[in-house]
Amino acid sequence: MLTTRSSLAVAAAFGMAVALGACATPTPYQSAEMAGQQFGYSSEMIQSDRYRVKFEGNDVTSRETVEQYLLYRAAELTRQKGYDGFYIVRDRTQTEVDIDTVPTTYPGWGPTWNFYGAGYGWNTFDPYIGTAFPTQQIMASDQFAATAVIEMYRGQPPMGAENTFNASAVMARLGDSVQMPQT
Repeated sequence: MLTTRSSLAVAAAFGMAVALGACATPTPYQSAEMAGQQFGYSSEMIQSDRYRVKFEGNDVTSRETVEQYLLYRAAELTRQKGYDGFYIVRDRTQTEVDIDTVPTTYPGWGPTWNFYGAGYGWNTFDPYIGTAFPTQQIMASDQFAATAVIEMYRGQPPMGAENTFNASAVMARLGDSVQMPQT
């Protein structure tokens, strides 16, 4: 049976867990090149019409979202540079597994011993009443980062080029699903 103090501690711990969980949101479509941003997109020019594009999500951003945002960034960059389309020369998606050990406590829970007290009958001794019995919880999460080298073109795609995309069509198709950062 939990004491009032223990019940309050459990309620407070549950409230904190819910509050922290609510704060964790997927990475919005944003530049990682801005000061202080760890997650988002980045681009690097390799040649005038060839770029390395990357999108890295936090541990609550799905692989599908990371890959869609990479494709959207490639299309957006293509239009910004004055090209009509692009094709993917090389791409990959990496998964980083993050394992955290989180200390937890269970107030009022612990081992008990029964003993026979002289002249008093059976008694229970619980050294942890009013204290917390420490434990640890292991939590694993995946973080995805997608990278592609794209080559841009004007007009029709080059002959023999596979994985070609019309930049305007990609932006129109994915635009409604792209979550921009809140201002």
